[in-house]
Amino acid sequence: MDAEPAARFKQHIERSIEELSRALALAQEASSAEEFLRLRTSVGDIIARIDTMLHDNIYNNHPKLDGMKG
Repeated sequence: MDAEPAARFKQHIERSIEELSRALALAQEASSAEEFLRLRTSVGDIIARIDTMLHDNIYNNHPKLDGMKG
């Protein structure tokens, strides 16, 4: 993937992670503690997989897109 499409892809992924985090915050307010813990674990797994995919497929080929590197 070229740098420009990779950057757009990264932006969409980051927005998806933000939305998952917002949904989790709403679920915390509306769910029992047990339900929330299950949901938090599932959402955490999804975010971890997305992050791994970004590192494996985007940051390895386009290290400048990795905001964690100086």
